[in-house]
Amino acid sequence: MHKKPKVLMFGWELPPYNTGGLGVACYGMAKGLSLQGIPLAFALPKRLSIHVPFMEILSHGLQGVEVTAINSLLKAYTHEESYTQYYEEVKEISPNYYGDSLYDETLRFGEMGALWSKQQDHDLIHTHDWLTYQAGIKAKAVSGKPLIAHIHATEYDRTGGAVNTQIAEIEYQGLNQADKVIAVSHYTKKIVNKYYSVPLEKIHVVHNGVDLVDFKPQKIRKIFPHDNIVLFVGRLTFQKGVEYFLESAKKVLKTNPNTVFVIVGNGDLYQKLIMKAALLDIADRVIFTGFLQGDQLKACYEMADAFVMPSVSEPYGIVALEALAAKTPTIISKQSGVSESISHALKVDFWDTAKMAEMITTILDYPKIANKMASQALRETQNLTWEKTADKIMSVYDMTLN
Repeated sequence: MHKKPKVLMFGWELPPYNTGGLGVACYGMAKGLSLQGIPLAFALPKRLSIHVPFMEILSHGLQGVEVTAINSLLKAYTHEESYTQYYEEVKEISPNYYGDSLYDETLRFGEMGALWSKQQDHDLIHTHDWLTYQAGIKAKAVSGKPLIAHIHATEYDRTGGAVNTQIAEIEYQGLNQADKVIAVSHYTKKIVNKYYSVPLEKIHVVHNGVDLVDFKPQKIRKIFPHDNIVLFVGRLTFQKGVEYFLESAKKVLKTNPNTVFVIVGNGDLYQKLIMKAALLDIADRVIFTGFLQGDQLKACYEMADAFVMPSVSEPYGIVALEALAAKTPTIISKQSGVSESISHALKVDFWDTAKMAEMITTILDYPKIANKMASQALRETQNLTWEKTADKIMSVYDMTLN
């Protein structure tokens, strides 16, 4: 059996520190490699506090992978204009630290990556797309180890022909100085050969994969058979108060570490909330399922030990009724219409995360009392049917018409 190579990998992003598909691809690859027993050290650019050394280890969910953030303003899918705006926001706080331009910051990240590589025992270097190619080139110069340049999209793909020549030059250098090039498709292979003069025999096509496991709520219970499960359901927007839910989760975990927080829904704060969970250092106890409906959503309500609706402003809050209909002990925001309809649910101001955490803990620590409260609430919900709602609407119709 050959010795497993130690891999030094540079990428733009890696879940939960990601905003797009490249992070998902890097995660899938890193996970696949780790399952094969490949020791992997992964570095990505991330702005850190000026009081932190140039790098720090990040928490994540990959076994056998060490993930390091290198202090940089580089971000996935950035361009010159967005970088300049970002740089203007931080240069007074960190003068003369980051690069004046996107190109300069890419070179600076490359130098920092080379410093990091000196601390990592490795057999080869694997880089993903142009932002990391300079890091790979400089790391190779330091260690003399072979370099693989993985290309997910070229500057010609991203711009439709309005090519940034500096970025194209970095791609040219990275692809040509690499010992091997991995392209995600034969289409990309042709572009790399055509525009960057990389010999076809040097380019290897490796298609991206996908996790073929459908999310099933019951699987969470199988993975965490003895853990408490606390559920949120709703759009991931400021209005729904999910950030307060995460802050409460942090407090609950101090006294009830065997608790998993499941967030069902999608919205414009999805990536921000994943990052917030990571910054709170609770990412390994928070599961984001995306949007669910039907039997999958029903199963989530049924498996939960507690349901929380922490809305900042909620005209009503049907999800609370759905949870109560599943006999799930429920906490609802006082800033919600449903709080007017239900008396057998715990109520809290959305901003009072300490009180919210206390209520969650009470439900988890005293399940018999919580379940009795849920049973009483269930009886209340039986009077809150759509048929009765329709009756009231019809009464309004009658008054309006007569």
